[in-house]
Amino acid sequence: MQNELALFRKKFQLDDLTLVENDHWVLSIRPQQLTLGSMVLSVKHEVYDFSSLSEDQSLHMAELLGVAEKLVKARWGAVRLNVLCLMMQDPLLHFHIFPRYDRTVEFAGREWKDADWPKPPSVVPTDILADVNAAIYRELVQ
Repeated sequence: MQNELALFRKKFQLDDLTLVENDHWVLSIRPQQLTLGSMVLSVKHEVYDFSSLSEDQSLHMAELLGVAEKLVKARWGAVRLNVLCLMMQDPLLHFHIFPRYDRTVEFAGREWKDADWPKPPSVVPTDILADVNAAIYRELVQ
């Protein structure tokens, strides 16, 4: 079996899109932006379920979820975050973080509309735009 961590790092472009990390977690820009500032919070160790998390890992997870929330609220006025733990294709414990907006936000030459607001987000593939991801990264990196 190939190293799941290495596969995950490559798929989610962690070498290029990591915003902040702590001992146990990595917060990064999500390569496919569903809503402006979409992120991924991923574990740094081979952990596949919640019951395997230590107390320290759980505390560090909450810490970076708070960082994610503060970043998008401060920068673009996100109303809230939706955090989904799907793990359907990538078994490593991780969360997709979708900032939610009740209005259109302009950024990187685009208008970003949260088409599903105020309902749950429809998680669908989106265009991967490296220049947009780079611009979001520059806005949010600490």
